[in-house]
Amino acid sequence: MRKYRDVLGQVLRLAAIVAVCVAVMFGVYAALGRFTEKVLIGGLVGGAIAVAHFLVLSITIARALDRAAEDSDPARLQLSIQASTGIRLLFIAVVLILLFRGGICDPVAALIPLLFAQFALKCIDLFRAGKGDDKP
Repeated sequence: MRKYRDVLGQVLRLAAIVAVCVAVMFGVYAALGRFTEKVLIGGLVGGAIAVAHFLVLSITIARALDRAAEDSDPARLQLSIQASTGIRLLFIAVVLILLFRGGICDPVAALIPLLFAQFALKCIDLFRAGKGDDKP
């Protein structure tokens, strides 16, 4: 159970950084006079997708590590992780395409938070390396 607490802690840190980045993005849109309801929806949806993607990825890997202790077939575990990745990315693509085609949100405002998640992971790694903590 400790492992899942660690996963949740990582997800919360990522969510906090993504939220700050999305807020900054909203500020930039507002400063440019382009902040609309579609930008708001796009930023919120994009941020939620980025955090949910990381959460599901983290849980998938944690479960795979649990199964690796019991199962001696690494190829099967790798295939399981790859299948999960493909399904997640397909789901994200379908959701975003439906939102864009329906004109529900601003595409740029929805896609930028996905990049913020990568930035957040780099920040988390940087701060963890600064503390001398080598835990994954």
